[in-house]
Amino acid sequence: MRCWIIVLMLLGYGCIHTNKELSDSDTHVGRTPEYQEEIDAILAEDAENKRWERIYLREIAVAQDNSDDAAYKFFIIEYIKLPRMVLPEWMKKEEGYVEPVSEADVLRGQIRIRLIRKQ
Repeated sequence: MRCWIIVLMLLGYGCIHTNKELSDSDTHVGRTPEYQEEIDAILAEDAENKRWERIYLREIAVAQDNSDDAAYKFFIIEYIKLPRMVLPEWMKKEEGYVEPVSEADVLRGQIRIRLIRKQ
């Protein structure tokens, strides 16, 4: 009989918990250094691709200004061949993420492009 009472008491005390409100500061998610290196490498590759994208768009604009069809075709082909990475939203919030060329960049004149029509 004593065993049962002790078992019931242990079960009763084991099930008691406090209703503490949890916050974000109570949780810490860590990354291994290897995983962070992977993320940094992906972001660096994406940034390099976007750097080349901006360079090619500027060269396309220069070729258009100079009516240089050969340069225009060359840089359009290079621009099309550039890999575009689709990154998850959480990775876009990481330090080192570079925003892509936007319509606003084009409208502000930072990137100039227009179509060349054959006559």
